[in-house]
Amino acid sequence: MHLETLFSPKSIAVIGASTTEGSVGWSLTANLFKNGYAGKIYPVNPKTDTLFDIPCYPNIAAIPDAVDVAIIIIPAAAVPGALREAGIKGVKGVSIISAGFKESGEAGRRLEEEILAIAKEYDIALLGPNCLGFLRPALGLNASFAKRMPTDGNIAFFSQSGALCTALLDLSADILGFSHFISIGNKTIIGENELLSFLAQDEQVRLISFYSEGLTNSQKCIATGHALLSRARSLPVIALKSGTTAAGTEASSSHTGALAGSDAAYHALLKQSRIIRADSLENLLDLLVVFSKNALPEGNRIGIITNAGGLGVLATDSAVQSGLTLARLSPETKDKLRVLPPAANIHNPIDVLGDALADRYSLAINTLVDAPEVDMLLVIITPQTMTEAKETAEAIVDAKARSAKPIVAVYAGKESLTEGLAVLQKNDVAVLTYPEAGAEALAALAQVGAWRRNALPATFAFDDIDRDAVTAIITAAKQEQRASLSETEVSALLRAYGFPLLESHIIHNKEEALVITKTFGKPTVMKIISPDIIHKSDVGGVILDVAPDKGGETYETLMTQVKAHLPEARITGVLIAEMAEKNNSHEIILGLKREPGLGTLVLTGLGGIFVETFKDVAMRFAPLNQEDAKEMLHELKSFPILEGTRGQTGIHIETLITMIGRLSQLAADFPEITELDINPVLAFSDPHKFRVLDARITIESV
Repeated sequence: MHLETLFSPKSIAVIGASTTEGSVGWSLTANLFKNGYAGKIYPVNPKTDTLFDIPCYPNIAAIPDAVDVAIIIIPAAAVPGALREAGIKGVKGVSIISAGFKESGEAGRRLEEEILAIAKEYDIALLGPNCLGFLRPALGLNASFAKRMPTDGNIAFFSQSGALCTALLDLSADILGFSHFISIGNKTIIGENELLSFLAQDEQVRLISFYSEGLTNSQKCIATGHALLSRARSLPVIALKSGTTAAGTEASSSHTGALAGSDAAYHALLKQSRIIRADSLENLLDLLVVFSKNALPEGNRIGIITNAGGLGVLATDSAVQSGLTLARLSPETKDKLRVLPPAANIHNPIDVLGDALADRYSLAINTLVDAPEVDMLLVIITPQTMTEAKETAEAIVDAKARSAKPIVAVYAGKESLTEGLAVLQKNDVAVLTYPEAGAEALAALAQVGAWRRNALPATFAFDDIDRDAVTAIITAAKQEQRASLSETEVSALLRAYGFPLLESHIIHNKEEALVITKTFGKPTVMKIISPDIIHKSDVGGVILDVAPDKGGETYETLMTQVKAHLPEARITGVLIAEMAEKNNSHEIILGLKREPGLGTLVLTGLGGIFVETFKDVAMRFAPLNQEDAKEMLHELKSFPILEGTRGQTGIHIETLITMIGRLSQLAADFPEITELDINPVLAFSDPHKFRVLDARITIESV
């Protein structure tokens, strides 16, 4: 794909350059001339001979020279023809500004399919359609209809929303510098994964950020994110992902489907990809400031300096809640701080008091910069009558110049601190307004540092599984056009992948029921088998503690209860299984949920009747590795209980990790599984006692 040509063109044709001042075609063409772009510009408009005092051409074929990039700003219906003409001309990069494609309905969708085919036919790197364009400050190139050209810098940013681009450009003026600023619109060809891979090759880029309304291909996203972070020159990525509602999960037929909502899936994907997620536009701006002006820290121990106790407490709370550790200052460090006034606090957070001048700040800052037990600094300045905002800023600048430790300054004011703010911004020091935001941004920086230090193991791989058996089960269901697997098929499938199940038998009448319960010789459980019944206990379809000599009459009771609730339900049999030992056990849910266009999620969490009450679950996209599984478990609020706390017996964590791994391999081997619910798994401290009590599986039937 010719992305280098697209974003570093030597010549540009503007198809739809307009003579109407203020129009998109006029504004974009004018922008090309405003910022010192050294390449050739060829306006294309059959209704005029000149535009901006240079020749204007009736079509791209009439341009006598070769053209690297075409920008198309004409009605959607005319775009396919113009794109084909550009392909014939040999253009390798096209940015389609025009709207009216798949975002507008069925007719637009067909138009977009047409331009996709043309772009592939002529090997064109296609940006858009329905986009703002792109900006390359280092080239003086504003190939968009955005008003402002950003300062040249080390951040590469791209966005699915053009309006968010213009907002961020305005908000970040004089604060951030960008190497690339790209609007991707409908992402017909060039999307997030393509740009992440491309931008990583640019030596100027030190940080990549993007806004997205929907990602695709989880495995490519994960692989790209890991590759960017593990390079010799690590490349952090920050994403702002919209869409945090649970709409669309209500139709799910399983617990897993209901829990694995769209936003939860994206949250898991970004974390698994080692991409920091911003939770708002304001948070994104804060993260860009802190990441673009600091190296990754060696650890997560923060030192806080403040002239206001209250703000120091706010910063401390936010730091701890965000996962940072408040640095424990050594006796040597405290000795250096004892020259501060007696009323000052020399413990972390360090309170230099409200009357602190710049020299007091300088002492505290340089002491913490030199302290080996401190990995990063948060310096808070509030405007008191005696505050030396400029001189304190200069002290921060000096400290940053001699240390690689991340430093964030919080200038908690505005007019009174203007001079100091100017010094910090001029000298590339990260400065924010609120202490909580500073702590949260440093926590994100530390998270990326931790990710980088911890090499990831290979994905799970088991050699004791029976793929052929599962293939036969799924093939049979597809041939019968069944989306749901029967109880027998589910049990066979799980056994083939090494899951521990209870001993069970399927019966079809009361006589068989009596024979089987007597064979067990101990209490058993009876469950109805029906493709129409998902939650068996809700319709009386489960009876526990069936005595060995009560099999026949219990069978009749079970059938009566189910038919009273669902007389039309198809009943294919009754499952009789051994009663599971529950003493000192914990109920766990394991699940799979296929997310269209992304991949299959693996889910685990607190199971049994509490699944949708507490919603204490974590998830990742298959295939997983050991670190993914461990992270999932540590994210659970119930993890301390599973691990064993306050004298209570925990579970064998490694066995649960292995079961998560087996589920991951099943998902990777059989992507046609759309939903799988294992709920509950009885988990014990003894790994040999783990048992699957109930499960259901749906597949793509055609």
